[in-house]
Amino acid sequence: MSFLDVIAALGRRWIVTVIGLLATAGLVYGASTIEPPVYTARALVLLVPSEQVVGQGGNPFLALGGLDLPARVVVAYYESDAAKAKFSSGSDDAEYVVAIEEATRGPVISVDVTDSTPEATLATLEEITASIPVELRRLQEEVDAPKNAIVSTLDLTKDEQAEADNSGTVRMIIAAAGLGLVATVVGAVATDGLFRSRARGRKQGGTPDVAPADPPSAEPDAAGPGAAKPAQQSAPAAGDKPPTVRLPAVRPPSVQPGVGRPADERALPSWHNPPRESRDKRRDDAAARAAAESR
Repeated sequence: MSFLDVIAALGRRWIVTVIGLLATAGLVYGASTIEPPVYTARALVLLVPSEQVVGQGGNPFLALGGLDLPARVVVAYYESDAAKAKFSSGSDDAEYVVAIEEATRGPVISVDVTDSTPEATLATLEEITASIPVELRRLQEEVDAPKNAIVSTLDLTKDEQAEADNSGTVRMIIAAAGLGLVATVVGAVATDGLFRSRARGRKQGGTPDVAPADPPSAEPDAAGPGAAKPAQQSAPAAGDKPPTVRLPAVRPPSVQPGVGRPADERALPSWHNPPRESRDKRRDDAAARAAAESR
C-alpha cells in the first residue's frame, strides 16, 4: 500500500482518524505527567594540603600531588549505603553522584545532584558540599592525624541555579506520540479495508436476475378460423433467453382416390407405387372382361 493509499484511507475513515489523534494527545499528556522534567546542579571541591606539607609561606597549589588518595577515600564514603541514606532522606526523588573529576589531574571531587524541583536540587547540593570538609576532617581524626597535617577543602565552583533536564520527558513524549500515530494509521487502514471488503461482498453476492418464463408453444389452430388468435408476444429484451418455438407434428398425406385407376388401386394411397408386372396383369384382365361383356 502506497503513501497516497494510506492518506486516502485516513480521509475516508476520518472518524477513526480523529479518535486516534485524540487518544494520541492523551498519551502525550500522560507521558509528560509520568516522566516530568528533572533538575540538576553541580559543584567541584578541591582538597588543599596541610600546613605541614606547604610550610611557612608556601603555595598550597604546588603541593597537590599527594592528595589523590585522600580524595578517593572521601568519594568511597559518599558511595556507601549509610551516606546515601543520610543525604537522600530529605527528598524521595533526590539522587547524587560524588566522584573524582577525571577532567583534572588534581584532587578535585565533583558533586552532581538531581531532584524533581530546583529548590530541592540546590538544597541537596548545598548539604553535600558542606558535609565534605566535615567528613574529611572526621576521617583524619579517626586515624589520629596531627592538626597541622590535616587536609582541608576549597569550593572551586557551585551552581546557583538548577538546570532543567527534559531528556527523559522528551523520550517518553516521542514514544507515546509514535505509538499513538502508528495505532491510528493501522486502525484507519484496517477499518477501511474491512468496510471495502464487505461492500465488494454485497455487490458480488446480490440477488441474481430471474430469467423470464418460456412463452406457450405454438399449437395448430384447433378452434377453427373463427377462433380468436392469441395476443402477439412482445420481442424478448436484450440479454434474455430466446423463447422456445415448437413446430407442429408432420402428419402423413391423406389418401386421395385415383382417377382412372382400378378399384383395387383406389384403396391404396396415392404415394403407393406397385410393381410394373402387377399393373400390366391387372390391365390385361380388365380388357378381357370388357371384351366378354361386349359379346
